[in-house]
Amino acid sequence: MNKKTMSKREKTLRVERWLGVAAIAGLIIAWIIGGSLSTAGLQSYLEAAMPQADRFELVNGNTYQALQGDDNEQVIGYINVAEADGYGGPLTLAVAVDLEGRVIGMSIVDHKETPSYLARVVEKGIPESLMGKSYQDLFVFGNDVDAISGATYTVSALAEAAREASRVVAQDRLGLDVPIEESQKILFGIPEMTLVVLFTVGYIAHQRKFKYQKLFRWGSLLVGLLVLGFIYNRPLTLSHINQLLLGYFPDWHTNLYWYILLIGILFVFTVDNKNPYCDWFCPFGAAQECMGAIGNAKTRSVGRYKNFFKWALRAIVWAAIAIALVTRNPGITSYEIFGTLFSFTGSGIQFVLLGIVLVVALFFRRPWCTFLCPLKPFTDLYRLFRTWISEIWKKRIKTKKA
Repeated sequence: MNKKTMSKREKTLRVERWLGVAAIAGLIIAWIIGGSLSTAGLQSYLEAAMPQADRFELVNGNTYQALQGDDNEQVIGYINVAEADGYGGPLTLAVAVDLEGRVIGMSIVDHKETPSYLARVVEKGIPESLMGKSYQDLFVFGNDVDAISGATYTVSALAEAAREASRVVAQDRLGLDVPIEESQKILFGIPEMTLVVLFTVGYIAHQRKFKYQKLFRWGSLLVGLLVLGFIYNRPLTLSHINQLLLGYFPDWHTNLYWYILLIGILFVFTVDNKNPYCDWFCPFGAAQECMGAIGNAKTRSVGRYKNFFKWALRAIVWAAIAIALVTRNPGITSYEIFGTLFSFTGSGIQFVLLGIVLVVALFFRRPWCTFLCPLKPFTDLYRLFRTWISEIWKKRIKTKKA
């Protein structure tokens, strides 16, 4: 009986491993297809940025001169196509600049942002607030550019692209003296410090011999909920994973938080086979556990439907990643409801789903993490290949010794 059981387990494990290989191969194909798709021309974006122009002419690099008139054409301004790192990846902006170096129009050519976040930025009038700014202005988020809670990266990307475009035009086409760019500072503040502390506490306190494990875990969860969730709105989402798979690596000077988070998770997972983020300080996981503490939630078995839910989640996440890779948009399939809770933004459906999850969390321990969290298939896959590689390595050592 034992041998039969073990044989069945081995077969299941073998199937899971090769399905994992097939899943990765499928995503590579999706990535190749996305890269081969043709991109739309710039003409419509140039017209949207400066509608008063009759035609546009490429003068050099990414700069176009805007011309007006039939017989005696006159240059009425320039458009530079600039790029800056947003929340989900590069944000490309066509920026119209007049002959005095002022921003007079803009059009978003391409972006990788979560649609709801970008819509919020547009609705708040951030693009309009950049109009009239001179190449001499700083375009600094929170200084001369309006701040929006929960959309820091998107606003910063718009401001940075507008500043870069106006200064390129001012220097290259208008012959103006452009301010010297300051060296980029490393952004290391409260969120980054909190993350380092939480990783340290989680790694030490999760050890079996640690006496106050439960107390420290609840402390980490509450800090994660308040600081990483409600104050700074920095939960790890599917769009971040998609961003890395697409090869969009944001500047570490201003995105140190995400590098600390991802490297920390991979390091602890590799060394200890534990997921410190999800178990100890994930903001949304903490929110569910707080609800569970109120309702005395239990870890409940779904019986024979366990495999169905597991594979359904894996299929959903695989499809979401494949679509993101084909469309080259990391945020397009990010379905998490974290932003709905921590920044109180989202569609009606997202608010309804959030309400359902929080109510269920009163009785069922971490329902989102169990059935819907897109990070779970990643941790399953990582653990699967970690074990597989470990087995191969041990067999090689054993063979050498023999």
